[in-house]
Amino acid sequence: MKKQAKFLVCGIVVLLLALVCAVSVAAGPLSPVKPPEFQLPRPNAVWGTAWVPILRGQTLTFTHNLGGDPDDYAVELLFLDLDDGMGINRAYYGGMEVNGQWYGAHWENLTSNTIQVYRHTDDTAADLIRLRVWGPLDPPDYDSGWLDVSQGETITLSHGVGVTATDLTVGLWFSGTVRGIHQFGFGGLGVDGPQQMLGAHWQNLTDSTVEVIRHPNDTDVEQVRMIVVHGTEPDYDSLEELGDWQDVAAGDVYTFTHNLNWSPNMLLIRGECYDSSGMRGIHMLFAGGNHDWFNGGQYQGVHLQNITGNSVTVFRQPEDEFCPQVRLRIWKRSLMIYLPLLNKES
Repeated sequence: MKKQAKFLVCGIVVLLLALVCAVSVAAGPLSPVKPPEFQLPRPNAVWGTAWVPILRGQTLTFTHNLGGDPDDYAVELLFLDLDDGMGINRAYYGGMEVNGQWYGAHWENLTSNTIQVYRHTDDTAADLIRLRVWGPLDPPDYDSGWLDVSQGETITLSHGVGVTATDLTVGLWFSGTVRGIHQFGFGGLGVDGPQQMLGAHWQNLTDSTVEVIRHPNDTDVEQVRMIVVHGTEPDYDSLEELGDWQDVAAGDVYTFTHNLNWSPNMLLIRGECYDSSGMRGIHMLFAGGNHDWFNGGQYQGVHLQNITGNSVTVFRQPEDEFCPQVRLRIWKRSLMIYLPLLNKES
């Protein structure tokens, strides 16, 4: 898919196996739910579901009927784990493969009226999913439009917003012939056999530039589109509350206690990594988790889990070497731009 650049766009928020059990969710207990607080007039229309069960290996097709141009939409996808202690989470967002087994979930094929969510065949984190799609809000401070990107290519974008990097929010979309507008492989996705690195991620965010990298074996990210926003102040910012990026040792968890006392279904959460070595800076590499065949089968990356009305936990994979420090921003439900969580993401 080769899409034209769109400059009046809100931010979103990120598998060659057969997609089975396609389901159109239009009525009954799986019907889209529009809580009263989400009854917004167009063009700020919003559509959402309740918590919806999804089977392993299943594709759900949701009909949002917002109309207009899907380039203008923001998407939020959350997971709910019922039996492994992760609660509301974004573990393995975009997909994670381990020795032939596939975990996580992702959204794809976003159109003016529908969107699909696919849960991978061996996943343990997304027993239920919750999906929201927003119509256009305010224009972002920077919009790259759709850009062609080659396998293994790094694109440096000059957003020129001129605001301290930690006050900026970045959104990244993918587009391809097979999956349409999607976030399969968000953050990067290593496959054990044949050994491949799929997907894409952003890194090295500064007050004026940011990099986008498409991984060398990727087949689904034919184009990328990035926005950069200096938006509404968050209701919680760990940099302000705690004074710095927080260290998380490999294999450990860090719990941010935000004490907002707000429904976790109504929180917009943005997490990021910081690599002080200078290689990646503020980044989203392996957001959600990854199994790295090229590093001897190590588990890399981070994800969010146990999202509650007063706290959020970050889990760093046991052999991760890219995300030694994390930060978290949280907004109560509002009309602001939403962007992906720190999971494969925030």
